[in-house]
Amino acid sequence: MAPARDSGPTAYQEMFVIELRARREMAGLSRNKLAEALGCTPQWIAKVETFEKPPSEGLADDLDTYFECHGTFRRLWEKHIEVRKRGLIPKGFRPLAEAEPDASQLSIFAPLLIPGLLQTEEHARFVFESEQRADKVEEVLTLRMERQRIFARANPPWLFVLLREAVLRDLHACVRVGQCKRLLDMMAEPNVAIQVIPTTARVFQGGGYQLLSFDASADVAYVDGVSGFGQMLTEPPDVRRLNMLFNMIRSTAMSADDSGSFIRSIMESV
Repeated sequence: MAPARDSGPTAYQEMFVIELRARREMAGLSRNKLAEALGCTPQWIAKVETFEKPPSEGLADDLDTYFECHGTFRRLWEKHIEVRKRGLIPKGFRPLAEAEPDASQLSIFAPLLIPGLLQTEEHARFVFESEQRADKVEEVLTLRMERQRIFARANPPWLFVLLREAVLRDLHACVRVGQCKRLLDMMAEPNVAIQVIPTTARVFQGGGYQLLSFDASADVAYVDGVSGFGQMLTEPPDVRRLNMLFNMIRSTAMSADDSGSFIRSIMESV
């Protein structure tokens, strides 16, 4: 039986393989000889050349060194990874993912689920395992964790989050403690405010959204959609309307201290 091709090789991966085959054949090297020179197995070279496996960072660097390519394979590998990541992000969600790193302030209304920027790795994996193919889970999980790096930078954005009480009560037992601890840890940061909207609050907005503010450009808003089919709003009147709605919803929320106590009670109820 023929080996299964790597699902969806990118154009840059194809260029990588074409370059690999061309240089190997020009040098008169069999896969066995090249593998011996690189310190890997010929089976690994074969899998890369037949698209059964994507190239690795280490292979790219080794090929550049061996063939004296001055970074050709490294650049192709980096572009392949960039395109691959972009392809894993739902089309409607890409504008948000691209805008987040430049935001100076994020305001998130989350009526259905803990926002991805606040999810623990265990919680994110639990979510993705229910909606992604098994061979894609680790890749999309890595992307989600990478998004959270904006809070580790020297000047992290301000973060204001409104969570419905039901979101916390519905946390699965296997992730509840870790997720609640993550929220409490975030709330201890001076640039983060998380407030809980009680079930009794007269808030009937069915969908979540977030507002993004920037130092050098106009505010925008992202409205959540099913399976990543969200929408970025850039018209000032639309953004102002959602900002006003956010403030109205916040007026019904528990105080920061009461929200922290509530989250702690959910954590300890397991």
